Amino acid sequence: MSAQKRKLSNFLLQPLLQVRLGLYSIIMSVVFGLGVFTIIYINFYKFYDLVLELTDLREEVTEILNSYIHGVVLWLVLALVVYFLITVAISIFFTHRLIGPTYAFRRHIRDLSKGNYKSRVVLRKGDAFQEVADDLNDLAVALEKR
Repeated sequence: MSAQKRKLSNFLLQPLLQVRLGLYSIIMSVVFGLGVFTIIYINFYKFYDLVLELTDLREEVTEILNSYIHGVVLWLVLALVVYFLITVAISIFFTHRLIGPTYAFRRHIRDLSKGNYKSRVVLRKGDAFQEVADDLNDLAVALEKR
């Protein structure tokens, strides 16, 4: 249990920042989705009124359309939940790649300030700021030579 907890805490370096990016993406998507939903809703009810004008089967048509709408709403809610979870997970993953190196940089700078010039920054494959890490390592080599 503690290994799983440790892994999760390693992934959530700055939870508010990491989750906030996903939430911004979700909010923008919800606003866009509401706009699309409004357009579809207006046009669907225009179509519904047209079908009712052309037939005398008001109750049957209403029942069929209502059952269809309930099925679509169920699938849309399920899709929204899956979309929410995937978006938050992706935002945490990518922000982890951006935020994670700052911890390594800060640790390296602390080591250098204590006189440990053999310290090096080692980033994971795919982490951002690889060039900065290389520059900090070059600085450590220059300080070590002095």
